[in-house]
Amino acid sequence: MQVFLVLALLAGLALSGEATNPPRWDANYIVKGTLYIPYAEIAEPFYAWYDKNTKRSRIDYYGGMVKTYQLAGEGDYGTMLKLAPITTQQEMNKLTCLQVNGTSEQKVETQSILPDAKPFKLIGTETFLGFTCDKFRLEETIGQKKNVYTLWVRYKKSPHYPASRMPIPVRYEMRGYNTLLGSHYDHYYLDYDSYEHVDIPHEVFEIDESLTPAKSTL
Repeated sequence: MQVFLVLALLAGLALSGEATNPPRWDANYIVKGTLYIPYAEIAEPFYAWYDKNTKRSRIDYYGGMVKTYQLAGEGDYGTMLKLAPITTQQEMNKLTCLQVNGTSEQKVETQSILPDAKPFKLIGTETFLGFTCDKFRLEETIGQKKNVYTLWVRYKKSPHYPASRMPIPVRYEMRGYNTLLGSHYDHYYLDYDSYEHVDIPHEVFEIDESLTPAKSTL
């Protein structure tokens, strides 16, 4: 009986230690959600694909009306593409492609819509948006402004590794500079509706060959 109790205690401690660690996201994933900027009354749906191994990412906004591609492995310094409808005097809502190439001073990087959680610390566990979540926080001062970043994470059994749990993002809140999309000091938060660890088809990162990009450099 004593041996059983000791093993149960060790198992409980192992699970507790696992939950304490900040989440490490998969090398390739698909995530869907909404970006909110409360003070500006903005709610912007997004759909994102991220493939670390091939150095490619893509984020679509407004139901796919605007598509952005970050192709870090293209060319010498990477390439960004943006597909969006543009209205001119001649045409209305013409689908246009803008290509921006990286430089030696400013290389194009893949764009994650999930935060790098390594510096975050666990501050508790709570029921949030209907899920039991671990709550992580990072506080830092940039200049004279305090920035507070909070991440809520739930877990489910990993489809690829049944013996381990897979972290699922629920919300990422930024009270400060936007660490994901590089915007100004404000209050932002992202609610994540779905997160999948799957192989991403190459076609996701390709555009219609009939589109001729207008080119520029960073």
